[in-house]
This record gives sequence, C-alpha cells and structure tokens, in this order.
Amino acid sequence: MFNAIKTIKTNTIGTINMMGLAKRVGARVLLASTSEVYGDPAEHPQRESYWGNVNPIGPRSCYDEGKRVAESIVYAYSKQEQVAVRVARIFNTFGPRMHMNDGRVVSNFILQALQNEPITIYGDGKQTRSFQYVDDLVAGLISLMNSNYSLPVNIGNPDERPIAEFAQAILQLIPESRSEIVLKPAVEDDPRRRQPDITTAKAQLGWQPKVPLHEGIQKTIEYFRGELQRQFLDENEH
Repeated sequence: MFNAIKTIKTNTIGTINMMGLAKRVGARVLLASTSEVYGDPAEHPQRESYWGNVNPIGPRSCYDEGKRVAESIVYAYSKQEQVAVRVARIFNTFGPRMHMNDGRVVSNFILQALQNEPITIYGDGKQTRSFQYVDDLVAGLISLMNSNYSLPVNIGNPDERPIAEFAQAILQLIPESRSEIVLKPAVEDDPRRRQPDITTAKAQLGWQPKVPLHEGIQKTIEYFRGELQRQFLDENEH
C-alpha cells in the first residue's frame, strides 16, 4: 500500500466527517466498501454474512481494516443517529477511465501487453478473482441507493477466473502484442480466491451483471490504447 497512514485516515476520519455531515443535512449515505473486508476468505463464495479472515497487522490491513471500521462507523450512525445508510461491498471492477498507473491487475496487464512488456503475475497465477465491468457496478450502486435495503450488499460478478487465465484473455484480444507472462514472488496476504455471492443483490435490488468479460476487456483495451497514443503525442509536441 502506497501510504498506509493516509489510507487509514481516509477510511476512518473521512467516514466520520461524512457521517456527521449526513446527520446535519438529513442525507442518505452510500459507503463504497470492498470485498477486502472478507480478507483471505475461508468461505467460498463470499456471502454478506461472512465475517472475514483478515490479518490486522499485515501489509494490506490499512485498507482491509480501514473499510471494516468504516462499515462499523456508518452502522453506528444509522443505529444511534438514524442516518440512512447503504453499504456496497464492491468486488474487482475495471473499465475505461481507470488511472494508467493505479497498480491494479487489469490496468497493469493491458498496459504491459500494449507496450510489449512482460506481463507480471505475482504468485503462481492460480489465485482467482471475479472481475466486473464498471457499467454493471454503476447500475448496482444506483439500484442500491434507490432501494430500501440497508444491510451490506455484494456488488460483483460471480464469473471467477484464475489470474493467469485473465492475462491470457487480454493477450488474445491484443494479438499484435509480443508480451510474455512472467511469474514473480507472491505478495504477502494476497487472497487465494475471491468470488461474490450475489443472491442478496438479485433478491433485494433486482440486479446482476450483464456485460461479458471479453466485451468489457475490449472496451478497456481501446481506452488505454487511446491514452497511450495521446501520451505519445503530448510528449512529442513538447
């Protein structure tokens, strides 16, 4: 994590500030929580009732525990001050307008493939993730905010795939790429499996993801291709 202390402050002090404001103006609050509250899960797929398996002092704990505390804060305000809250536990999401250097799997793999650089996988590549396209996420969040459901809801795509398979899917969609997949040492506390149980979202929100993985990847590749071209032109103009 780039800045652990600021990550903790944002999730705790930032959430407290927002809840205080919501209390004063009578607003409904959406907390963008995360699948990371489940840590390295012993339950699979992960239901909202699962309490998680998080290392409280590991390198990822500032984010994992920060989001867990943020959930605790919003429900404290909900019960004590009657603030209306909605909590979305967001699973891995990708799509256009991702920051090129945010360090996420999707942006890393696509940029490496477009630039003919080695595609780096940390670990054996067998760890799984479930990726959803950003349009599906937005639709889920809108449905949640418009609902009367106030407990946490998983918003994610149950289409679980190994990271290595995801990297291969990107290479297939960039056939001109000369990139090869390179395995590097695993990251500490990296979850082995991640898959949402979206039964609650289907029942309470009438929501489920619609965009196929390959369609979402193709749109994201085109976005990053355009960004690289724009970056190249800007550099040559100066």
